[in-house]
Amino acid sequence: MALVYWTSDGGGSGVGDISSVLVRWIRTNGNPALIVNGGDIYDRGKPTEFDEFLNQMDGDVSMICETSGNHDWKTRERSVATGEIPIGYERFWARFPPPLSRQPIDATRKGGARYEHYIDLNGWRLIFLDTGPLEFGPWPLGDQSRVDWLRTALTSAPGRAKIVLAHHSRLSRGRHGDNDELDELWRTLFDPVTGAPLAAFTLAGHDHSVSLYGPRPKDNPASGTVPFERGIHVFVNGAGGSGHYTGWRGTQPDLHFDDDNYCVTRINLIDARTADVDVLNFGAVPRPTTQPTVLPNSTLRFRF
Repeated sequence: MALVYWTSDGGGSGVGDISSVLVRWIRTNGNPALIVNGGDIYDRGKPTEFDEFLNQMDGDVSMICETSGNHDWKTRERSVATGEIPIGYERFWARFPPPLSRQPIDATRKGGARYEHYIDLNGWRLIFLDTGPLEFGPWPLGDQSRVDWLRTALTSAPGRAKIVLAHHSRLSRGRHGDNDELDELWRTLFDPVTGAPLAAFTLAGHDHSVSLYGPRPKDNPASGTVPFERGIHVFVNGAGGSGHYTGWRGTQPDLHFDDDNYCVTRINLIDARTADVDVLNFGAVPRPTTQPTVLPNSTLRFRF
């Protein structure tokens, strides 16, 4: 058994101490094997804001990796060696290479591809993608090598015990809504010949809410659910501390929606054929002395 925790959209300046409350609970009570920050160090991913994020993590990022978000990409630089990169993000994680963190930087690649990696854990493969600069163009921003890399990551290990994690989600309900710019990424998650899904679910943030979707097909995922053998579940949890949005767009979740509470996604990787996923509710105002509760209808069990 290995426990993985996801929290997103709550670090940096001007967001209070909610992210600290969530991560402290995870470390104290959750027995984590890995903590994933789903991105957005507010407000513009500056080095000083990453320093504030480090303070919020109590100076310890040894169990953490981060899928960079759009706010991380607001402060960026370009060079011949690196291409365009989020410079605050790059400098921060370069200070904490594994094993000081779980976030590698591949200096042989350029742009967001530098941060894309996977971690094999208890029979499951967790694949981390960079969708942070989505406002500049659809993923993979013209870099076909990223599609090839993702396809290899999905197919070089047998079975569907795979999770794809990024800041943005193909489907989402909130101020931002669905991300059609991720259509090529989404379609890559299916076998190009048979159309069979190659992963169990995706997990993202960006919208400051929780949306849980049943299995969605390769073509037109907003059209509705399909049997699990033909579709991939979609989870969104950007309720990590930066407040909640008003005004909604995007596909209505069929399993669960919450826009009131601060939440952590918990993934229990039991073995190579088994995993349980649920969402822990810390309430509208975090209570660090109170045990969180599981959001109703947020528990899913994967059995292959």
